Amino acid sequence: MRTKEKLLLPLLAIGLLSRVLALGIFGVFSATTQNTGNEIVSGTVSFTNNSAGQAMYNITGAKPGQTLTRCIKATYTGSLAATVKLYTDSTAGPLASYLNVTVTQGTDASTSFPNCGSFVADTNGQLYSGTLQSFEQTYTSYSNGLSTGPGAPANNWTTGSAVVYQFVITLQSGAPDSAQGTSTGVHDFIWEAHDA
Repeated sequence: MRTKEKLLLPLLAIGLLSRVLALGIFGVFSATTQNTGNEIVSGTVSFTNNSAGQAMYNITGAKPGQTLTRCIKATYTGSLAATVKLYTDSTAGPLASYLNVTVTQGTDASTSFPNCGSFVADTNGQLYSGTLQSFEQTYTSYSNGLSTGPGAPANNWTTGSAVVYQFVITLQSGAPDSAQGTSTGVHDFIWEAHDA
């Protein structure tokens, strides 16, 4: 083999190798598939009442045998089904043991807080009857609160569910003289909703 051919062969091999590298050494097949648009949005638990931040009652000068009747409407606006309990986190004052309280749930065409003009008890009816002191000592949190809600059985709240609660409170006619000038203390009624 001549010298010229010996020099040309390596150059030719380098040229061919460059072409192969330029074209790619291997061919590649490919394919994809995908699932798009995935998202999770959490539901809501939301609860309101028609009191606009006002107390249901604030009475001074109460006398034995006096009764007051008040109503409050609670509406569930959450997207998740919920259970609702009624309780208080208040401490009973000395007059609380002489106040009889009944709590009844139902409906009322009137939307005027705290009036009970057209209140009608529902199938679940009376939820509580006893003294304010007993209520405050018994129903102290969600875990031991009164189950409440529309329909039968109670506690099947869904979006738009509404219940009116009638509170009838009477200072016992037999309240002793020692009850004069005493107070129940400021107290709250709390409706708490948890997703079912």
